[in-house]
Amino acid sequence: MNIVDNVSLTVIGSGDAFCSDGRFNSCYYVEWGDKKVLLDCGPTSLAAIRKCSLDPMAVDIIVISHLHGDHIAGIPFLILEADKAAKRKKPLTIITPPDGERRIKEVSALLYPDAMTMFQNLDIRFVQYSQDAEIEIEGFRMNFFEVSHNPLVNPHGFRIEKDSKILAYSGDTGWTDILYQIADNADLFICECNFYERETLTHLNYKKIVAEQQNLKAKRMILTHFGKESLAHYSEIKGEKAEEGECILF
Repeated sequence: MNIVDNVSLTVIGSGDAFCSDGRFNSCYYVEWGDKKVLLDCGPTSLAAIRKCSLDPMAVDIIVISHLHGDHIAGIPFLILEADKAAKRKKPLTIITPPDGERRIKEVSALLYPDAMTMFQNLDIRFVQYSQDAEIEIEGFRMNFFEVSHNPLVNPHGFRIEKDSKILAYSGDTGWTDILYQIADNADLFICECNFYERETLTHLNYKKIVAEQQNLKAKRMILTHFGKESLAHYSEIKGEKAEEGECILF
């Protein structure tokens, strides 16, 4: 197995669907060797990527955790720029849960009536995952796990591995024991923390994360997806927290 230098992850958006406290929607820009990977792409992503002085057109792969708008609605704007402004030629792979291609194209067509022509002009490659199959693509190995969120949006967490490095992401989820498997031995585990102590089936809270932290055997964990309640207790949340614009090496 090859050993690589540090992988870098820039926090593009660490907020909830409501952009609480002015935070951007979920998005993480990973520079992994010669590849650029985007984890989720909320509607604020294009502006937020540029605010971080990164190039949205350099992205090779977008991996989507689930099909809520605050995680996918930035894709139509990336496609618009790729076709109209950048005249993009290189391929873009979009990895989605079941039904992702249809929903992304439908949203894009509602926003821009000529969206289907844009998709045809570009080399966009949709790959659909399931929790039962491992995906190997462009040197990456990816595994996906169904988590506890609204089932209508096909929610998943995932692990991405390449060249001795493991990046894990909870996606949006309430507590589920599958998080043990997602986090296990990951070099970096991105874990949502929408609430401070409020309990729901669809989002995690800080108190539960702390209670389970010893069992989440990641080498490093960073909390994200902060909502109004967790932000109200922000100074009480210990450990690493995702700050927008921060570049994390792992």
